[in-house]
Amino acid sequence: MRILKSMATSFFALTTLLLITPSTQAHAKEPAYLHALSDLRSARGWIELDHRPEGRDARAHAVDEVQRAIDEVKHAAHDEGKETRFTPPAQSGGDPWAPLRSARRLLDEARHDVADGHDLPENQGLQDRALRHIDEAIHTLDRVIHH
Repeated sequence: MRILKSMATSFFALTTLLLITPSTQAHAKEPAYLHALSDLRSARGWIELDHRPEGRDARAHAVDEVQRAIDEVKHAAHDEGKETRFTPPAQSGGDPWAPLRSARRLLDEARHDVADGHDLPENQGLQDRALRHIDEAIHTLDRVIHH
């Protein structure tokens, strides 16, 4: 009887392992849109961390553009069947003493990832719209950083 229980336990453990392994491999191959989404969310956080009075309106505009890009990327990722609630961590860290530069670097990475993503015909230009919003956020941050 003990041998039968041990065999059954081993069978269930092996079955569970086999079921988990394919999902882990798929998770390891995160698509470009999920990486971009993570970087965009982190960039938005860095922009919002800067509370200096100068450039407040420009930073608010950049946050709005990043949010619009997030919305577009989420739609594109959903259309590809990806779950957008669980994104990988941002690809680069940040500097709390230079939050706008940290955001700028993350926006560059997000732009690269969105450009590498697939723009399915049924997306009707989501990728292009996301890139335009990211570019506008980058342009706005550049004006604040170099002002």
